Amino acid sequence: MTKFGSFILELLRMCVLLVLTLFILGGVERFIYQSIFGQPMYNWSMALGNLLIFFMLYRNHFQFKGWYKSHKNQKLTILTTRITMVVSLGLIILPIGLG
Repeated sequence: MTKFGSFILELLRMCVLLVLTLFILGGVERFIYQSIFGQPMYNWSMALGNLLIFFMLYRNHFQFKGWYKSHKNQKLTILTTRITMVVSLGLIILPIGLG
């Protein structure tokens, strides 16, 4: 398989993983907020937090399981992973403080 073909397949795989991750995380968050507060809550900050979680998961795990192999594939550093996780969790919890 050519490099371009594997790149296209990896791009499609990444889009499917993004949609599935956002769908699952959004559903879990809505369920939790509905259980706690009695109404489902979803905000732009939660979507941004979920995108950061997907970025972290992709860079640390999913990119090594795909079709596109490159010598440039590297995991995020531990510090970057922790900062990304803290920021994303802060963005997910932010609607509680706003509403």
